[in-house]
Formats: sequence, structure tokens, C-alpha cells
Amino acid sequence: MPRIPWPWRSRRRAPTDRAELGRWGEDLAARELKRRKYRILERNVRVGRGELDIVASDRDATVFVEVKTRRDKTFGGARAALTPTKGRQLARLAQTYLRQHPDRAGDYRIDVVAIDVDPTGDYTVEVIPNAVHL
Repeated sequence: MPRIPWPWRSRRRAPTDRAELGRWGEDLAARELKRRKYRILERNVRVGRGELDIVASDRDATVFVEVKTRRDKTFGGARAALTPTKGRQLARLAQTYLRQHPDRAGDYRIDVVAIDVDPTGDYTVEVIPNAVHL
């Protein structure tokens, strides 16, 4: 039986279903990070009451990556979706993760990958290094 590709792999457009859009955004973010020479260590890591979308390494730093995918720019788009409250939560999750993984202690930062999808399904990807100041 032939392998049937995921709908978004066969075309450039973003999916319309919200859950699919989130998975698609994380896959796209991981590909972009790899293109930028990040090494993906883990994805969708549960830490306490939260989740880290991507844990990666970039040179000697551990990088915690939050992926924001938005179809609507009414409230500022994907980049604006990282609120101060979410930033504080990510910082706490990162610190908890590092306590649980002492082998990854050292420099760390929190990056954001902002993906905005326009009404035609085309998209832009922006990687924002050190988006949450620790």
C-alpha cells in the first residue's frame, strides 16, 4: 500500500484546522532551526504544569523555543502572542527543566519562532533569539 503524505507536506499552504496548524507550525519551526544549525534535542516536553515546544542547542547554549503560529493579525500576529506572563512561565519551565537535566546546565536562552499565515495560506517565519530576557 502506498504511503499517503500529510496534507501540508504535499503543498506549500498552511492547514486550516487549528490543531493541525499548531503541529505544522512546530514542524516548520524545527526545520528552520535545523537550517540555522540548531540541534533539536527534544520536542513537546512536559515540565510540571507546562510544556516546552522545542528544546535545542545552539553552539554551547541550551535553547528553549516557543513556537507561535497565527492566522490572524488582529492582535498583532504571532510575534505579539508572547506576553510578559507567557515569558515568565517559559522562564520558570526552563529553570525546572535545567534542574531535572543537570547535564544541560550552563548557558541557556529562550527563543521564539513566530509564524504568520496570511489568508491565502502563504506564511512568514521569524526566529527571534533571546526573546525572553532572563
